[in-house]
Amino acid sequence: MTHDELTIRIIKLSENDNENWKFYPALRRVVELHKPQEITLPNGEWGANCVICDGFEYPCLTIRAIEKELK
Repeated sequence: MTHDELTIRIIKLSENDNENWKFYPALRRVVELHKPQEITLPNGEWGANCVICDGFEYPCLTIRAIEKELK
């Protein structure tokens, strides 16, 4: 799932979940903090990593955990 798709999913869930509505704005902020950025990998190829986390991969562990729980 792309960063934009995840954000849209959270927005749609927040519109339909009257019980946990306070949870979604915080979740959207976390997803925004962990957005991807394009980088040049050590081998010279283009890739993406998380703005906050170290490493050369996206989605990071935080985004993967959020995606897993929202499925």
